[in-house]
Amino acid sequence: MKKLLFIVPLLFFASAIFAQNQDPSSKRILGNWYSNTNRNIKWIFTPDGKVYNYNNDRMSVMYKYTISNSCQNFSDDTAEFITLRDKDGNEFCFRINAVNENKKGVLSLTNLSNMQPLVFVNDLNLKIAP
Repeated sequence: MKKLLFIVPLLFFASAIFAQNQDPSSKRILGNWYSNTNRNIKWIFTPDGKVYNYNNDRMSVMYKYTISNSCQNFSDDTAEFITLRDKDGNEFCFRINAVNENKKGVLSLTNLSNMQPLVFVNDLNLKIAP
């Protein structure tokens, strides 16, 4: 019984420590992301739920974004999706494959309208094989 009284709090403490080290995607996605195939394309995610798309340092469009477990007809409790909404109310859905996992500086998405993979990096000098 004494062992149980020691082990149960230890498990709660360990899980609390681990959970604190796992930032949600909504925090890890913040900042500048450069297209892996064309470094002139940059997406900037801001804490106020906006993403700015740049091409050659000129802003081309701004979207409002949300991250959730569903987007239009796609839903999965074990996956995350990002919905981009333009000023006209058009929505664009992407499945989030990875957001800076293990601080490797990679954002991996799948465009759900055409199933095209999109890979971004948060460091211009980072090289990712296509």
